[in-house]
Amino acid sequence: MNPMPVVMYLMGLEAAHELLEPLGFRKVPHPQGVGSSLYLGEEAVLHSTGLWYRGVLYHRPKERFYRAPLPPYPPEVHPEAEPLPFPEGLAHFRPFLLAYEEEVRRLRGEGRGRHLKRLPPGARRHVRDWKAFFGGEGEEA
Repeated sequence: MNPMPVVMYLMGLEAAHELLEPLGFRKVPHPQGVGSSLYLGEEAVLHSTGLWYRGVLYHRPKERFYRAPLPPYPPEVHPEAEPLPFPEGLAHFRPFLLAYEEEVRRLRGEGRGRHLKRLPPGARRHVRDWKAFFGGEGEEA
């Protein structure tokens, strides 16, 4: 099961629609000037190439989880990062992602249905995993 391509795409939509700041993130330039901005949350850091939460990094290009300190920030992975089994990394992220989705629903007043219908092919093939991870949420419009 890998819901993360859908998670990352949807978080990218929130960034594009300037919704991450109302969701508790602060936008800052990447310290190395690499690609997109960083979004700093209370216990999370989002970049277009990764999501870090409480000592665990999801690295989007490799679709892997690592136990890793910050900095460096994505797209870099700390040289001493410890690879984690995918299910363990996903379980670590679960409370954060469930709370995040609840906040999105509260802020938008709707589920993810219409956004899930417009995913790019790379994320679209993971919709079933995303729905299973979130208990079928997002199917309503």
